[in-house]
Amino acid sequence: MLRIITEQRGNTYRLELHGTVGDEGIGVLERHWLSILDKAPSAIVTVGLSNVGFIDADGERLLRRSTARVAVLTYGFTSRR
Repeated sequence: MLRIITEQRGNTYRLELHGTVGDEGIGVLERHWLSILDKAPSAIVTVGLSNVGFIDADGERLLRRSTARVAVLTYGFTSRR
């Protein structure tokens, strides 16, 4: 399960992720991400991963695609594979 807490200040967004970035959470995260970019195409997005317990391969691909566009990732988690 994935929970996303979003904070916005002007054109800057912070997405704090909690839980697992995998399965149905990937679609939720992608839709949320795209809704931000629809509203603010030049948005600066920071994604916090310190409360993420696991990222599966599809989740990793989504984060790579997303961060290649407009994001900065902040870490502080341990990946268990």
